[in-house]
Amino acid sequence: MTDVRRIVSEHRRVVYLIVIALLVNIALYALVVFPLSQRVQNGEQQAGEATRELVAAQKTYNSARGTVTGKKDADTELVKFYQEVLPTDLSGARRALYPRLVQLASSVGLTTGRSSFDQSQSQQQDRTDNLRRLGMTLSISGEYGNVRRFIHELETAPEFLVLENVAVTSGEDRDLNVTARVATYYRAEHDN
Repeated sequence: MTDVRRIVSEHRRVVYLIVIALLVNIALYALVVFPLSQRVQNGEQQAGEATRELVAAQKTYNSARGTVTGKKDADTELVKFYQEVLPTDLSGARRALYPRLVQLASSVGLTTGRSSFDQSQSQQQDRTDNLRRLGMTLSISGEYGNVRRFIHELETAPEFLVLENVAVTSGEDRDLNVTARVATYYRAEHDN
């Protein structure tokens, strides 16, 4: 240890300068560098949070924009459905059901019997809705395969026809007696 004391006493100025420089470095680190590094770290955290919030806001915006676009598309498709698919009036609805169903049954080899119509308003009607329902009950008879073809042709028909109910009983030979209730809807602008 005497060597260290001797070196320190002989080079006292240099040692004091080194100690002062070391203390200045510690003071600069404590007063300037460390606070600045904390600010940078906080800034990076805030930037990361802002980026995450921006991504979340963009997702929300895109979702809302998609909803608006989807609603517009749905409204357009609904108007198209009302104008191009649904019958425009009661007589158009009657034509969509009769003689169309009788022709369809005959084309697949079924025999038609009695038929009857029933008309009502939509079950979900409010004061501004003018959607009406026209139903037809049709009795047909024939083989099982023909009944299946009739139902398939009915469900894939270009007209808007809803097969509401099918009652099947066995008939003579291998024939089936079928009572089918089919409905269509139409817009009734001034129908009361």
